[in-house]
Amino acid sequence: MLRIPSIGVSVSLGTLGENSDGTVQVPSTSQQAGWFDLGPTPGQVGSAVILGHVDSYQGPGVFFNLRTLARGDQIDVGLVDGTAAQFTVNAVVSYSKEQFPAQQVYGSYGVSALQLVTCGGVFDHQTGSYLSNIVVYSTLTSVTPAPSADTTTSQPAG
Repeated sequence: MLRIPSIGVSVSLGTLGENSDGTVQVPSTSQQAGWFDLGPTPGQVGSAVILGHVDSYQGPGVFFNLRTLARGDQIDVGLVDGTAAQFTVNAVVSYSKEQFPAQQVYGSYGVSALQLVTCGGVFDHQTGSYLSNIVVYSTLTSVTPAPSADTTTSQPAG
């Protein structure tokens, strides 16, 4: 479960992997968010990444207001074992898709981080996609373990 109180997001999480061409999968609908399961679980050391759509032809998506997050806002991730990981936003950055810093977003730097990723910027009607990505960088603030939880098998709650 992903909760971002300041923008009214409360949504279950799916899992995402890689496409056959090596690109990261994205959620199948605009109302879903997905955890990139080839990286660490939120709360573990490393950069956990959750992706969601900004919108679709049907209207706003789950991460429509992601760009409005500010330093200090809270992000909560509930794990299937009942553990709750809380993160604090450090920065919200827009990158052109051609200059997306994959290593910075997905790389591990010895701390527990969570990055939220969506599209943004100018919409290109010819390609049917946005020209930029919005990335929210956050760091782990606290972990509330579940009673008698086995954290070795933790993963985001769906």
